[in-house]
Order: sequence, then C-alpha cells, then structure tokens
Amino acid sequence: RRPQAKVSVSDGALVVAYHGCDATVRDRLVKGELKELTPSANKYDWPGPGIYFFENDLERARQFAQAAHQNPTKLYTKTPIATPAVVGAVVRISRWLDMTTQFGLANWVAAYKSLQSSQRKAGKEMPRNEPADGEDATVLLRQLDCAVFTTLHQMREEDGLPDMQAVRAAFYQGQPLASSTSEFREQTHVQIALRDANCVVGWFLPPGDKILTSTAYDAAQERLEAAKRERTASKRRVARS
Repeated sequence: RRPQAKVSVSDGALVVAYHGCDATVRDRLVKGELKELTPSANKYDWPGPGIYFFENDLERARQFAQAAHQNPTKLYTKTPIATPAVVGAVVRISRWLDMTTQFGLANWVAAYKSLQSSQRKAGKEMPRNEPADGEDATVLLRQLDCAVFTTLHQMREEDGLPDMQAVRAAFYQGQPLASSTSEFREQTHVQIALRDANCVVGWFLPPGDKILTSTAYDAAQERLEAAKRERTASKRRVARS
C-alpha cells in the first residue's frame, strides 16, 4: 500500500469564495436557474480539475473576469466572458487538500514521485510548467502541477480512499509589489479548485452589484452568443493555418 499524507478533514468549514464569469451566468446562478458550473478540466489548470474560485477575494475575481474579457484569445475560461461579472458563493468543504500545509505538500510530493515513475516506465518525458507567452511575469501554464494533482486523485481512488472535495492553494502571480526581490506580488491569491459541486451552499451577488434588468440581460446574452461565435471562428482559422 502506498503511503498517503493526511488530508484536512472537518465537519464542514464554511468558506466565502468568488468566481469570475459572464453576467448572464452570475444572474442565472443567483436566481436559481443554473444549479452548478461546469468544472474546468484543462491540462494546464493549476490545482487540477474543478470549479475555480478566489477565496475571500472579490477584487481578484473581478480582475480575472476583466482579463478574460479583454484577452479572449488566451482562453482563460471555457466559455467567453462578454460582460464581466463576479458571483459569490458560500462553500462548505469537509475534505480538502490544503497546499498551504505540510500535509498537503507531502501529498503532492508522493503523487509527483508516482507520476515520475510511471512516465519513466512508459518512456515519456514529465509534463512541464511554462509561461503562456512572453508577457507573463509568472509561469501560468501548469501542465506539471495539473498532472500531479490528477495522479494524486487517481492514487486515492485506487487505494479506496474518499475523494477530495477541493484543492486549496496559494499562488504568487504578477510583478513584485516593491523591488525585484520582494515576494509580495500584484495578483497573489488563494485559489480553490472545487471538485464537488454539492459543497456550494448558495450563490450571492457581491455587495453593490445588481441583477440585470430583462433588457440588459437580453443584450448581455446577445454579446455572449457573438463572443462564442467569434471563438469558434478563431479556432477554425487556427486549425486551417
């Protein structure tokens, strides 16, 4: 039996978290018309597959939604964001891998060694983390990290251990706040990859935000559909080139 590090377990810690999305998605969640979000499953997702939230950081979620809107070709989100917005969530998590603890780090190292061994046996190279482009001050495409978390979840399943509901991790991102040696960076945040959508207790509007009027919602929906068509067309142009 493979050694497993301990996982943070509680009776259900309540967490306030924020998700950057399109305003139409926010309104449907808050009004109960949309029950849950589709988990992200990109091979470069930092803490692996899940629904991504910024823990207790409304402003960072707003920044993300704006960035996804302004840079549609970078594909920050599976679905385009035509009208940037943020939805709040109260989340109750009982089993999570907390990468800010020694237990979480030990779990990750065990999974890394397992992945390394399997890749070596298969004659394959290890996945690599790399910048998305020359403008990135931080390594954003985390293929290695994602592969390790995927391996970690598979190891727990194979060993008959309960599935983890979330992964929590702190990420340094952006330029240093002061000198080049400062470890405090502009967009550092704590992110949650929620693997169990049933952990969401409820959705809410951030302070000061309002549900779109019927007319404004229809206009936002039209912008979203136009953005989806443009993304599809862009993918076709890339495929032909």
